[in-house]
Amino acid sequence: MPANPRSRARLAASMYLLSGIPAGFYVYLASKLTVRGDPARTAANILGSESLFRFSLAGDLVGISLVLASVVVLYRLLKPASKDLALMMLCFCLMGSALQALNSLVDLSALAFLKGGPALSAWTPAQSQDLGYAFLRMHGLTYNLALVFFGFYSVMVGALVFRSGFLPAVFGPLLVVDGLGYLTAGLSMVMAPTLAARLSPMIPMGTALIGELPFMLWLIFKGVDEQRWHERAANQTV
Repeated sequence: MPANPRSRARLAASMYLLSGIPAGFYVYLASKLTVRGDPARTAANILGSESLFRFSLAGDLVGISLVLASVVVLYRLLKPASKDLALMMLCFCLMGSALQALNSLVDLSALAFLKGGPALSAWTPAQSQDLGYAFLRMHGLTYNLALVFFGFYSVMVGALVFRSGFLPAVFGPLLVVDGLGYLTAGLSMVMAPTLAARLSPMIPMGTALIGELPFMLWLIFKGVDEQRWHERAANQTV
Protein backbone atom coordinates (compact mmCIF):
# COMPACT_ATOMS: atom_id res chain seq x y z
CA MET A 1 0.00 0.00 0.00
CA PRO A 2 1.40 3.46 -0.90
CA ALA A 3 2.70 5.47 2.05
CA ASN A 4 1.90 8.75 0.33
CA PRO A 5 -1.70 9.83 1.19
CA ARG A 6 -2.28 11.32 -2.27
CA SER A 7 -1.25 8.02 -3.88
CA ARG A 8 -3.56 6.18 -1.49
CA ALA A 9 -6.43 8.42 -2.51
CA ARG A 10 -5.84 7.74 -6.20
CA LEU A 11 -5.49 3.99 -5.64
CA ALA A 12 -8.68 3.77 -3.58
CA ALA A 13 -10.75 5.77 -6.07
CA SER A 14 -9.33 3.98 -9.12
CA MET A 15 -10.16 0.53 -7.75
CA TYR A 16 -13.62 1.71 -6.69
CA LEU A 17 -14.45 3.07 -10.14
CA LEU A 18 -12.98 0.02 -11.90
CA SER A 19 -15.25 -2.22 -9.82
CA GLY A 20 -18.20 -0.73 -11.66
CA ILE A 21 -17.16 -2.32 -14.98
CA PRO A 22 -17.75 -6.00 -14.09
CA ALA A 23 -20.71 -5.06 -11.89
CA GLY A 24 -22.28 -3.09 -14.73
CA PHE A 25 -21.70 -5.98 -17.14
CA TYR A 26 -23.51 -8.38 -14.80
CA VAL A 27 -26.49 -6.02 -14.43
CA TYR A 28 -26.66 -5.52 -18.20
CA LEU A 29 -26.50 -9.25 -18.94
CA ALA A 30 -29.04 -10.15 -16.26
CA SER A 31 -31.49 -7.58 -17.63
CA LYS A 32 -31.14 -9.10 -21.11
CA LEU A 33 -31.46 -12.74 -20.07
CA THR A 34 -34.19 -12.45 -17.44
CA VAL A 35 -37.77 -12.21 -18.74
CA ARG A 36 -40.01 -10.82 -16.03
CA GLY A 37 -42.77 -13.26 -15.08
CA ASP A 38 -41.63 -15.95 -17.55
CA PRO A 39 -39.43 -18.66 -15.97
CA ALA A 40 -39.40 -20.79 -19.15
CA ARG A 41 -38.03 -18.04 -21.42
CA THR A 42 -35.59 -16.97 -18.70
CA ALA A 43 -34.30 -20.54 -18.45
CA ALA A 44 -33.91 -20.78 -22.24
CA ASN A 45 -32.01 -17.47 -22.37
CA ILE A 46 -29.62 -18.33 -19.54
CA LEU A 47 -28.95 -21.90 -20.66
CA GLY A 48 -28.35 -20.61 -24.17
CA SER A 49 -25.69 -18.24 -22.80
CA GLU A 50 -24.46 -20.30 -19.85
CA SER A 51 -20.76 -19.56 -20.34
CA LEU A 52 -21.43 -15.83 -20.58
CA PHE A 53 -23.65 -16.01 -17.49
CA ARG A 54 -20.92 -17.78 -15.52
CA PHE A 55 -18.36 -15.25 -16.77
CA SER A 56 -20.54 -12.40 -15.49
CA LEU A 57 -20.74 -14.07 -12.06
CA ALA A 58 -16.95 -14.34 -11.91
CA GLY A 59 -16.68 -10.71 -12.98
CA ASP A 60 -19.09 -9.67 -10.26
CA LEU A 61 -16.87 -11.36 -7.66
CA VAL A 62 -13.85 -9.51 -9.05
CA GLY A 63 -15.80 -6.26 -8.75
CA ILE A 64 -16.69 -6.96 -5.14
CA SER A 65 -13.04 -7.75 -4.40
CA LEU A 66 -12.01 -4.43 -5.91
CA VAL A 67 -14.52 -2.61 -3.70
CA LEU A 68 -13.15 -4.33 -0.59
CA ALA A 69 -9.55 -3.51 -1.52
CA SER A 70 -10.56 0.09 -2.25
CA VAL A 71 -12.29 0.55 1.09
CA VAL A 72 -9.33 -0.88 3.03
CA VAL A 73 -7.14 1.79 1.39
CA LEU A 74 -9.83 4.40 2.03
CA TYR A 75 -9.92 3.32 5.69
CA ARG A 76 -6.18 4.01 5.98
CA LEU A 77 -6.69 7.35 4.24
CA LEU A 78 -9.59 8.56 6.41
CA LYS A 79 -8.49 7.09 9.74
CA PRO A 80 -6.75 10.33 10.84
CA ALA A 81 -10.17 12.03 10.77
CA SER A 82 -11.60 9.52 13.29
CA LYS A 83 -10.48 5.97 14.07
CA ASP A 84 -13.92 4.93 15.33
CA LEU A 85 -15.88 6.31 12.37
CA ALA A 86 -13.36 4.83 9.93
CA LEU A 87 -13.74 1.41 11.56
CA MET A 88 -17.54 1.67 11.40
CA MET A 89 -17.26 2.64 7.74
CA LEU A 90 -15.14 -0.43 7.04
CA CYS A 91 -17.51 -2.78 8.89
CA PHE A 92 -20.60 -1.54 7.05
CA CYS A 93 -18.85 -2.02 3.71
CA LEU A 94 -17.77 -5.54 4.69
CA MET A 95 -21.37 -6.45 5.54
CA GLY A 96 -22.72 -5.07 2.28
CA SER A 97 -20.00 -6.76 0.24
CA ALA A 98 -20.57 -10.10 1.99
CA LEU A 99 -24.26 -9.98 1.09
CA GLN A 100 -23.44 -9.17 -2.52
CA ALA A 101 -20.90 -12.00 -2.68
CA LEU A 102 -23.54 -14.46 -1.45
CA ASN A 103 -25.54 -13.55 -4.54
CA SER A 104 -23.11 -15.60 -6.61
CA LEU A 105 -24.14 -18.69 -4.64
CA VAL A 106 -27.78 -17.75 -5.19
CA ASP A 107 -27.21 -17.42 -8.95
CA LEU A 108 -25.31 -20.71 -9.18
CA SER A 109 -28.19 -22.39 -7.33
CA ALA A 110 -30.60 -20.84 -9.81
CA LEU A 111 -28.51 -22.20 -12.69
CA ALA A 112 -28.56 -25.70 -11.18
CA PHE A 113 -32.37 -25.61 -10.96
CA LEU A 114 -32.73 -24.25 -14.49
CA LYS A 115 -30.49 -27.00 -15.91
CA GLY A 116 -32.31 -29.78 -14.06
CA GLY A 117 -30.69 -33.23 -14.05
CA PRO A 118 -31.00 -36.58 -12.23
CA ALA A 119 -30.94 -34.97 -8.77
CA LEU A 120 -34.07 -33.00 -9.69
CA SER A 121 -35.89 -35.83 -11.46
CA ALA A 122 -38.72 -35.75 -8.90
CA TRP A 123 -39.71 -32.33 -10.23
CA THR A 124 -41.07 -31.45 -13.63
CA PRO A 125 -38.98 -29.11 -15.83
CA ALA A 126 -41.53 -26.36 -15.20
CA GLN A 127 -41.18 -26.76 -11.43
CA SER A 128 -37.36 -26.64 -11.68
CA GLN A 129 -37.58 -23.52 -13.82
CA ASP A 130 -39.91 -21.88 -11.32
CA LEU A 131 -37.44 -22.58 -8.51
CA GLY A 132 -34.55 -21.27 -10.58
CA TYR A 133 -36.50 -18.13 -11.40
CA ALA A 134 -37.30 -17.64 -7.69
CA PHE A 135 -33.58 -17.80 -6.88
CA LEU A 136 -32.85 -15.22 -9.57
CA ARG A 137 -35.46 -12.94 -7.98
CA MET A 138 -33.74 -13.53 -4.64
CA HIS A 139 -30.61 -11.96 -6.13
CA GLY A 140 -32.42 -8.64 -6.41
CA LEU A 141 -33.76 -8.87 -2.87
CA THR A 142 -30.32 -9.65 -1.43
CA TYR A 143 -28.83 -6.79 -3.44
CA ASN A 144 -31.33 -4.35 -1.94
CA LEU A 145 -30.54 -5.58 1.57
CA ALA A 146 -26.87 -4.91 0.85
CA LEU A 147 -27.79 -1.34 -0.11
CA VAL A 148 -28.83 -0.68 3.48
CA PHE A 149 -25.30 -1.40 4.70
CA PHE A 150 -23.75 0.55 1.83
CA GLY A 151 -26.02 3.43 2.79
CA PHE A 152 -24.60 3.55 6.30
CA TYR A 153 -21.11 3.16 4.79
CA SER A 154 -21.59 6.25 2.59
CA VAL A 155 -22.96 8.27 5.52
CA MET A 156 -19.84 7.35 7.52
CA VAL A 157 -17.59 8.37 4.63
CA GLY A 158 -19.42 11.69 4.41
CA ALA A 159 -18.95 12.32 8.12
CA LEU A 160 -15.25 11.49 7.91
CA VAL A 161 -14.69 13.74 4.91
CA PHE A 162 -16.58 16.62 6.52
CA ARG A 163 -14.47 16.56 9.66
CA SER A 164 -11.18 15.59 8.04
CA GLY A 165 -9.74 19.00 7.16
CA PHE A 166 -7.65 17.46 4.37
CA LEU A 167 -10.53 16.98 1.91
CA PRO A 168 -13.11 19.54 0.72
CA ALA A 169 -15.91 19.63 3.31
CA VAL A 170 -18.54 20.03 0.58
CA PHE A 171 -18.19 16.35 -0.28
CA GLY A 172 -19.40 15.43 3.22
CA PRO A 173 -23.07 16.41 2.73
CA LEU A 174 -23.03 15.08 -0.85
CA LEU A 175 -21.89 11.66 0.37
CA VAL A 176 -24.54 11.72 3.10
CA VAL A 177 -27.14 12.33 0.38
CA ASP A 178 -25.64 9.38 -1.49
CA GLY A 179 -25.94 7.21 1.62
CA LEU A 180 -29.54 8.28 2.23
CA GLY A 181 -30.31 7.28 -1.35
CA TYR A 182 -28.97 3.78 -0.73
CA LEU A 183 -30.85 3.54 2.56
CA THR A 184 -34.08 4.71 0.96
CA ALA A 185 -33.76 2.21 -1.88
CA GLY A 186 -32.91 -0.72 0.39
CA LEU A 187 -35.43 -0.06 3.14
CA SER A 188 -38.27 0.85 0.77
CA MET A 189 -37.81 -2.47 -1.03
CA VAL A 190 -38.39 -4.19 2.31
CA MET A 191 -41.24 -2.00 3.58
CA ALA A 192 -42.87 -0.60 0.43
CA PRO A 193 -41.81 -2.37 -2.80
CA THR A 194 -44.23 -0.32 -4.90
CA LEU A 195 -42.59 2.90 -3.70
CA ALA A 196 -39.14 1.45 -4.38
CA ALA A 197 -40.15 0.70 -7.98
CA ARG A 198 -41.34 4.27 -8.43
CA LEU A 199 -38.14 5.74 -7.01
CA SER A 200 -35.85 3.58 -9.16
CA PRO A 201 -33.50 4.32 -10.89
CA MET A 202 -33.26 7.91 -9.64
CA ILE A 203 -32.72 6.50 -6.18
CA PRO A 204 -30.08 5.24 -5.65
CA MET A 205 -28.34 5.79 -9.02
CA GLY A 206 -29.04 9.52 -9.18
CA THR A 207 -27.86 10.14 -5.62
CA ALA A 208 -24.72 8.06 -6.30
CA LEU A 209 -23.89 10.34 -9.25
CA ILE A 210 -24.28 13.33 -6.93
CA GLY A 211 -22.09 11.97 -4.12
CA GLU A 212 -19.78 9.11 -5.07
CA LEU A 213 -18.73 10.00 -8.60
CA PRO A 214 -17.47 13.56 -7.98
CA PHE A 215 -15.76 12.45 -4.76
CA MET A 216 -13.91 9.61 -6.47
CA LEU A 217 -12.89 11.84 -9.37
CA TRP A 218 -11.56 14.40 -6.87
CA LEU A 219 -9.48 11.71 -5.17
CA ILE A 220 -7.97 10.70 -8.52
CA PHE A 221 -7.21 14.12 -9.95
CA LYS A 222 -6.72 16.25 -6.81
CA GLY A 223 -6.13 13.87 -3.93
CA VAL A 224 -5.77 15.20 -0.39
CA ASP A 225 -4.03 18.09 1.33
CA GLU A 226 -0.94 16.16 2.39
CA GLN A 227 0.22 18.66 4.98
CA ARG A 228 -3.13 18.64 6.76
CA TRP A 229 -3.30 14.84 6.49
CA HIS A 230 0.09 14.44 8.19
CA GLU A 231 -0.93 16.94 10.89
CA ARG A 232 -4.11 15.00 11.67
CA ALA A 233 -2.23 11.68 11.63
CA ALA A 234 0.41 13.06 14.01
CA ASN A 235 -2.24 14.41 16.39
CA GLN A 236 -3.93 11.03 16.43
CA THR A 237 -0.76 9.26 17.57
CA VAL A 238 -0.13 11.70 20.44
